[in-house]
Amino acid sequence: MKKNYIDLPEAYKFVTPGVPVLIGTKGKNPGQYNLAPIAWNCPLDYEPVTKVLFVSDPAHQTALNAKREGRFAFCIPLSDSVPEIEKCGSVSDPEADKFKLFDIKSIPCEKIDALVPLCSKAVIECELIGTYREENAEIFMGRALAAYSLE
Repeated sequence: MKKNYIDLPEAYKFVTPGVPVLIGTKGKNPGQYNLAPIAWNCPLDYEPVTKVLFVSDPAHQTALNAKREGRFAFCIPLSDSVPEIEKCGSVSDPEADKFKLFDIKSIPCEKIDALVPLCSKAVIECELIGTYREENAEIFMGRALAAYSLE
């Protein structure tokens, strides 16, 4: 068996899970909302799952919004090929409202001030219960306030 070595900075590609989630947050300006694809995400507890986590660059707008507002929407897309994933990942601007910029259809969350893109099959609305920063990455942990599927 042959081993194919890669450069260590590329090793994360071995552990990145499948479908990214879309994290919805309230922007810093009135009426402004943000949406970001996050590949590193998972449940934080089991039976029942009442907590989730995602990993973000602490300088990204999603991270700043989640910390400032103390809330985020954990939106599970219909598939990993919904166009919103690529579109939202292509823009990094604190003034951008990606819902308006890309005409993303949405509905309001039930318990938090954020929007749910209609390309979602399920949503977990969360309150931020903690973060852990390790150099250029920050883990965001949230407790579910509401969870529902979209039909």
